[in-house]
Amino acid sequence: MEIRKQGRKSDGRFLGFWARINCESIPVIPAWLVRKNLDDPRRIPYLLLWLDTRDEHTVREAVRVVRWSDPHEPQATQNYVEIRRINVAHTGNGSTILPIVWRVLPRNGGQALFLLCPYCNTPRRHVYGWEWDSFSGWSNRVRSISWRCRSCARLRYSSEGGYLSPGVMFRALGNLPRPESWLPYVFTSVEEAAEAGYCNLV
Repeated sequence: MEIRKQGRKSDGRFLGFWARINCESIPVIPAWLVRKNLDDPRRIPYLLLWLDTRDEHTVREAVRVVRWSDPHEPQATQNYVEIRRINVAHTGNGSTILPIVWRVLPRNGGQALFLLCPYCNTPRRHVYGWEWDSFSGWSNRVRSISWRCRSCARLRYSSEGGYLSPGVMFRALGNLPRPESWLPYVFTSVEEAAEAGYCNLV
């Protein structure tokens, strides 16, 4: 499968052949959150909700994360996780099965969990569920995709392209702070989400 890469200038900035969306404004699932679900002895799915940053009463994305089990290959249940969309706002990519990869940490002999991107087969710490909608004709329109790494979703960090640099007139003030990632609210049951007032929004 073709992996589209964004060209860069000699100074490292993007050439801008197509619109670029900052990864901090895209729903992200970090590997540490998946590990938390896999380590849960109850072996229950987690409900992840991303609320609109301007209206916390609006759910922009909702998925269930659970250890994937194949009745024909029981040994594979320890090596995959299923991310299933449960809202109707984004259709066409209902479920994504991601392999998980363990890497030994350089200190203390611990292990870190990574998610294997299904498009570039590279272990990643984060996967994203949206990309720029190139068919919309708008530079800031996004669309739902199957979960993949930042590079394969054609996302950039906000610090790329000089976005955080205030310009010559305000250079003495320093760069703008990098926005935080758009992390989900995590619930262990629909009932828990209902108590928080979000169940009827999914």
